[in-house]
Amino acid sequence: MMRWPAFAICAICVLTLQVAIAPRFELFGQRPDWLLVVIVFFALYSRSADAVLGAWCIGMVADLMSIERFGLLSLSYAGACLGVVAVRTYLFRHHLITQVVVTFLAGAMLQCVWTVYQILLYEQIGLTMAAAIGNVIVGAAYTAMWVPPIHWLLQRRSRSFGIVRPRYLYSG
Repeated sequence: MMRWPAFAICAICVLTLQVAIAPRFELFGQRPDWLLVVIVFFALYSRSADAVLGAWCIGMVADLMSIERFGLLSLSYAGACLGVVAVRTYLFRHHLITQVVVTFLAGAMLQCVWTVYQILLYEQIGLTMAAAIGNVIVGAAYTAMWVPPIHWLLQRRSRSFGIVRPRYLYSG
């Protein structure tokens, strides 16, 4: 069972870092999406309902902090969390490569959705398909690069979130 006060403190910290510090880490016009890294962590390790509710809450607060239409981030983060929850039983979720690949794929999915949204809403005719695909790949890869330190830190604090870590890596 998720311990919501600890989750709320984690979410507030990550949201603050995302807004205040992530713009300083911009690379090739892309910022790391630390919110997605945290959402993937909870999608991999916590109960399904708790993970989706937590992802939606993080997205809702991120929506309040952005200038986009309300609901875009909350629905997209909840959808990404649902996708990870759906496949997590088929994965070796305690391995770093799995965590990086899952975060990359979730990030690529979100980047695609957001790029299509921007093209349709703002009619960015000048954006070529190659540039859009490049932005999606660079953004997802840059976000996935942040998985090792963030997941390590969250795994060290997993008991405070109510997540039970297995005794051995090969156990379910």
